[in-house]
Amino acid sequence: MFRTTQDVVELRRWAEAHGVRPGRDLATGRLVLSRPGLGGAWEVGWDEFEPTFLASGDVFVYDEGPGRARWFLGPPAEARAYVSGTVDTGGALR
Repeated sequence: MFRTTQDVVELRRWAEAHGVRPGRDLATGRLVLSRPGLGGAWEVGWDEFEPTFLASGDVFVYDEGPGRARWFLGPPAEARAYVSGTVDTGGALR
C-alpha cells in the first residue's frame, strides 16, 4: 500500500528505519534517497535536504507492504504517474 507525504519528519523516520540517506542525483542534482555505497548520488545532510524538499514542493511516496522497499521522491505530477504505474520515473529503489 502506497503512502504519500510532504512531512519531513515522517520522511526522515522512514528513511532512517530503512537505511537510506538523503542525497542528490549526480546527473540531475535532484533530491534522492539512496542506500550508502550504491553510487549515482552524492550524500547531503538532512539540514540541506529538508528545506530543499519543502521549498521544491516535492512529495515522498513509499510502499508499506510487507517486504516492500519501493519509494519515489519528486514532483507531485511524477508521483501520480509513479503510483498509477503509467511511467517509470526512476525514483524507485534508489
